[in-house]
Amino acid sequence: MCRMKQQNAGYRLGLKTRQFLRWLNVQETRLQQRGVPYWITKLPLYLCIATAVGLLIAGALFAALFLALMIFMAWCLVTATKGGIDIPYDDDEPVDGYNATGPEGPGYYYSGRKIDD
Repeated sequence: MCRMKQQNAGYRLGLKTRQFLRWLNVQETRLQQRGVPYWITKLPLYLCIATAVGLLIAGALFAALFLALMIFMAWCLVTATKGGIDIPYDDDEPVDGYNATGPEGPGYYYSGRKIDD
């Protein structure tokens, strides 16, 4: 049973957190014995808490932005597949050419040469 607990990542994280808080408490006690004010000895703990909260907020913000991006991409794909843009296509006109009056007279040209009708 004890071996299974040690393999659990959450259990190991809890142990490391407990060890860190014990170490921090020992350092606070040492500083207080040297005459450092109480509120200064608590600053590292407050900084650790602020860092953890900041990282959680940043992670939540990134997750929300990622979700918004995925929703926007899905909306774009749905809008694009509805066929909202109608492109007229005539079989008589070449797709790659253009209509102009060139050296060989008016008509459809492709790569600078007139396409015969």
